[in-house]
Amino acid sequence: MPIIEKKKSESGFPGVDRSEIVNVELGACSLTVGDVILSPGSSVPIHFHPTEEAMVILEGELEATLGDETTTVVPGQTVLAPAGVKHGLVNRTGSNARLMAIFPTDKVERTFVD
Repeated sequence: MPIIEKKKSESGFPGVDRSEIVNVELGACSLTVGDVILSPGSSVPIHFHPTEEAMVILEGELEATLGDETTTVVPGQTVLAPAGVKHGLVNRTGSNARLMAIFPTDKVERTFVD
C-alpha cells in the first residue's frame, strides 16, 4: 500500500503555494493531484490544459473564471474545466483559500491566455 507524503513545489505565481499530493515522481502512472493555497489578493492567471482539471474548493472563497463566465465558489463546490477551456482563479478576500487540483495525466501542461 503506497503512502505518499505531500511535497512542496513551485507554483510560479506570487502568493500561491502548491504541494504535490500525487504525481509521477511520487509513484502515479496517470494522475496528478495538487494542494493549492491562494493567499489574499493572489491569483492563478487565465490558462487552459489539453486535459480536463477538477478544482475541489476546500477552504475560503474564490472568484473562478471558466470559459466566458465568472462566479464565486466556496467549500463543497468543484470547478470542472474541460480540456481546452480557459479558466483561472482569484482570491479577493482577506483570508486564504485552498483547493485540490486534479488532473487525469502524469504530465500537466498549461497554456496561458493573454
